[in-house]
Amino acid sequence: MAIVEVRIDDRLIHGQVSGYWVPQFSVQRILIIDDDIVNDEARKTALKFGCPPSCKLSIFNVGKASDKLKRKIDEGIRVMILCQNPQPLAKLVKSGYMIDHVTVGNMASKQGADHIADNAYVSQEEREAFEYLAKQGIPIFYQIAPNKPAENITEKFK
Repeated sequence: MAIVEVRIDDRLIHGQVSGYWVPQFSVQRILIIDDDIVNDEARKTALKFGCPPSCKLSIFNVGKASDKLKRKIDEGIRVMILCQNPQPLAKLVKSGYMIDHVTVGNMASKQGADHIADNAYVSQEEREAFEYLAKQGIPIFYQIAPNKPAENITEKFK
């Protein structure tokens, strides 16, 4: 499996992902990793409708995603990992599957969250997950769209 992008965007599949990120990386499969959405049929259906026709969509919990990624089940396919927050990525790395970077997009404001970039706010739980990823040597970037410059924000979590 060729992981071409690892992105956090709390909106998951939406216009920017479909219209910009997917074409930018010639994505063939979007892999959403989320322990809650995997059991929410209505949400899964909505995400399937939003998925570009050029892509396949997989929605797995962390355990199944880790297993499939380690076994390289989709080897040769250009995959974008997409999560609402960093916790699934931290769990994925703890399970033994290493990622080479994380790109942060929209993370909406919420009570008690710290502002880390333009439209990215992190809760304490999210901060802890980012800190874990940074300690593993995984660079964290903020980039709202592929035609905008990426800002390395790893130091914010060390």
